[in-house]
Amino acid sequence: MGGIVVVPNRCRHPCVRPESAAVFPLPCYFLSSRAPKTFTQKAKIPLPGPSIRPVWGRIVFWNSTFPPATGRRKRMVRYNIDDVTDDMVLGESIFMPTGELLLAAGFKLTERYRLRLKQMGFHTVGIQVEGTEDVTPEKIISDHVQAEMAVSVSKTTDAVRNVLRVRKEGVQNLRKMIRENKTQLNKYLASSGLARTLEKLIDEILNNPTVVLNMSALQNVKADLFSHAINVTTIALCIGRKYHFSYDELKQLAMGAINFDIGLVALPAELHERNGELSPEEFKQYQQHTVYGYLMLSQNPSIAPTSAAVALQHHEYQDGTGFPRGMKGENRPPLKDFSRKKVIHRFAEIVAVADTYDMLLTGRMGVTLDTYHGVRRVIEMGGTKLNADIVKTFASIVPVYPVGARLRITDAPASQLVGYYGVVARDNPDDLEKPQIVLYETRKRLRIPPILIDLAKRDGVAFEILT
Repeated sequence: MGGIVVVPNRCRHPCVRPESAAVFPLPCYFLSSRAPKTFTQKAKIPLPGPSIRPVWGRIVFWNSTFPPATGRRKRMVRYNIDDVTDDMVLGESIFMPTGELLLAAGFKLTERYRLRLKQMGFHTVGIQVEGTEDVTPEKIISDHVQAEMAVSVSKTTDAVRNVLRVRKEGVQNLRKMIRENKTQLNKYLASSGLARTLEKLIDEILNNPTVVLNMSALQNVKADLFSHAINVTTIALCIGRKYHFSYDELKQLAMGAINFDIGLVALPAELHERNGELSPEEFKQYQQHTVYGYLMLSQNPSIAPTSAAVALQHHEYQDGTGFPRGMKGENRPPLKDFSRKKVIHRFAEIVAVADTYDMLLTGRMGVTLDTYHGVRRVIEMGGTKLNADIVKTFASIVPVYPVGARLRITDAPASQLVGYYGVVARDNPDDLEKPQIVLYETRKRLRIPPILIDLAKRDGVAFEILT
């Protein structure tokens, strides 16, 4: 039996667990045996206590398939949103880009929910599959830190946008506007809340025993400005850790990465939300976001010049064909070196790699690639566009076949396995292209006892990723 309960946000009762409920913000305390027609609904009913008043709460849809507090181990395979069918059960919670919990692990999906998630831009979802108990994608950062990041960045972005209040016809006055609003902009950029959240992010990355960047563990939704900034910052910090950056260097890198595209909020939305080609005039206007971002950051005494340089130089290329200044790089390791002058700053080179990769995976470059082809494209750009040494380091920590990715066998010595469905179960640190996989479904979609295959020990097995 299912039902709906809206629990006040202050409630911390152990029975109210996000892993067993679908949760939506709602300004009421509401109880019903049916789900509401919309995600938000108002109601006033007597609350426990002497008064009657509306409260902000969480709408909790109890799903009878998986009761609260089951304590089960995750059995998760990442499915393309188009391959999800009725009665599939979420293996992980789904969050909005702004950090709010949308659907919680254990929720049974229907066609209506699948279509809604697709409309919202979600490309993949984690689905519970029996027999894959040991398939647990490594979390780069915890859900609560990712949610904190989303809230902090969205608040900063919205605040900067409100300060500038720019319209397309007023773009020529932007530099003056940025200088005139220096005090207000400084209040929001590099706020104490954002700085603390970035430190939490750095701590989680440093405390992770391995540096394997499983992007499927990050938000799988078409990126907007702030979710893209969070992904880029996470990737950049993982690269920085691989180069043994000091804590202070990581803080400067993080502040530059999280604000690297802040100049875009000063431009008309159609210039950075469009996937198609820009006209020459539009592209010239788009290029100015690097300058606007640099002006905002460089006038803030709380932001290091090295962080501000990221906003200005993240579109510069190693061969000098980038913008806004056509600077060149040296394809050297991004280590502190005061002899490096008039070349792209090392933090900007790192962010350029992270930015390119995340844009390829989220469709912000006009095409959406899977992890395998995204990594290959970044490698192709190394040396001419992107710093070759950073690209090499990046490729060493990004598995081309991420744990949890659904797959289909395309070739095998045992021909009867061709067409079987499975999941990437575990990375091989010595060779990221030869992971362990688990097969759980025949070509006719019939469930079978799990078959574990270690590709490092089994030649001739080929597969394709379906997510």
